[in-house]
Amino acid sequence: MTQPLALITGGTSGIGAAYAALLAESGYNLILIGRRERQLTAVCDKLTTQYAVSAEPMLTDLSVASEREALVQRIASLPRLDVLINNAGYSKDGLYGDVSWAEQKALLDVHVQATCELSHAALPLLLAQKGTLINVASVASWLPTPHTALYGPTKAFIRSFSETLALGYGRQGLSVQALSPGFTVTDFHEKLGIAPEKFYRSTGILRAWSPERVVRKSWRDVQRGRIVSIPGWNYRLIVMLLRHIPMRLMHWVMKRSTIARFGAD
Repeated sequence: MTQPLALITGGTSGIGAAYAALLAESGYNLILIGRRERQLTAVCDKLTTQYAVSAEPMLTDLSVASEREALVQRIASLPRLDVLINNAGYSKDGLYGDVSWAEQKALLDVHVQATCELSHAALPLLLAQKGTLINVASVASWLPTPHTALYGPTKAFIRSFSETLALGYGRQGLSVQALSPGFTVTDFHEKLGIAPEKFYRSTGILRAWSPERVVRKSWRDVQRGRIVSIPGWNYRLIVMLLRHIPMRLMHWVMKRSTIARFGAD
């Protein structure tokens, strides 16, 4: 019997690497997508050594149209695909006009364009296997994020897009999930030049979760048929509150937060 196959973008670290390990342990062969060649190769080598699976690295910058197209063609050439995880993502710190359009467009291409293109390319294969599509959104998808202007809006798109696909294709056996984590202990904030200890708390309402716990919760929710997965009791509570507080109050809080960070001017 042919082993199942999973393709994961952003597979070099964090949630992507944790999902790769979880699926490799379950017997999935892997194609891991990333931009950092040394780290990507190291993750693949570790997984092939530790588990009886293949792990193929594919160096790809999803903000570049020609490289996205090469990945689309690679997907089209596959004999099967059981799981696609659109995990690649990042943030650009700063008010909208303070970040160049080239940088803003690159973020849009990675979060929105790549998610849509790869999902579209993989859909026939996933339907054939009654497989799983996981798109990584964020708790930030329920918030305006003026300090990183396109992060929250693009994650909101990913969540809504995932719900749309889940409702459209669930009757055909496709499982679709919008994984919406809160703070997760990865190199995400370090890449922004922000000290991790500023965000990663070990207790309380903003407690950060390990990527391993996040993906275990996500995979359990796939088995349970949950379309939106929010790992961590604290972040489920936060989302519940965000859904019910008056919008004017939310806007006031975010405005104060923005002033505290960037000043009143």
